[in-house]
Amino acid sequence: MKKKHEEQKSPQKKKRRFSKFRFYFLNILLAVVIVCIIAAMAIYAFCTVHTVKVKGNTICSEDEIKQQVLDDSYSKNTVYAFVKNLVKPKTDIPFVEKVNVKLKGYDALEIDVTEKKLFGCILLADNQLAYFDENGQVVEISDRVVENVMQVSGVTLEKANVGSKVGLKKDQLSFMLNLLKIMKKYEIGINSLSFDERGRILVAYGGIVINVGDKSYLEEKIMRLPHILPNIEGQTGILHLENWTEETTNIVFDKTESSKKDNKKS
Repeated sequence: MKKKHEEQKSPQKKKRRFSKFRFYFLNILLAVVIVCIIAAMAIYAFCTVHTVKVKGNTICSEDEIKQQVLDDSYSKNTVYAFVKNLVKPKTDIPFVEKVNVKLKGYDALEIDVTEKKLFGCILLADNQLAYFDENGQVVEISDRVVENVMQVSGVTLEKANVGSKVGLKKDQLSFMLNLLKIMKKYEIGINSLSFDERGRILVAYGGIVINVGDKSYLEEKIMRLPHILPNIEGQTGILHLENWTEETTNIVFDKTESSKKDNKKS
């Protein structure tokens, strides 16, 4: 009889234990909910955006970046704007690779901008510009003219697609990219690049047109420019590299008449 009585008691003990666990669980859950509500109310009341600092932008203005990143009514709240960028970062801002939103205080944000690397641009038939990187891949299509980005002329493309190669002929593209990389290697900044009817390249350096010619002896030609250009800085004319070979090493600078007159006056 005693054994049966003990067996009957055991389920009651289990039931009490379960009830105690449920009691504590519900109280803890309620406390968490209350804390979350209080925190949400505090965030809503006090974390209004008053200061936004934008860093790393050179193409788009601060206002453009702010409008693109803080693009809904809830973005007036610093915590919301921070979490939103963390969960779903903005990826469609023109000329911008990525943005990183940082909390700099309960009412302050900092937007760090990483811009796309633009190596050059080429005109499209609809008068937009296709901007490409050092691999010849189109990274942006826009009607905006970005300062200090070399423009390719002498050829117009019908269309271009972001993520695809610039639609030049394969030999033209490789020639152009090799030339630009060599120019960058020797720290020679050019204003524009153009192809003539025979596929040869001319580049503009200030008021000087450098006739590179074809792709033969390309680096040998360009490596001489850092020694020549300082001597003709500020003048206008054509610098002839097109005929340079290992046997024919003369490089001629054909000054324009205005440069000749200026030299005589000075």
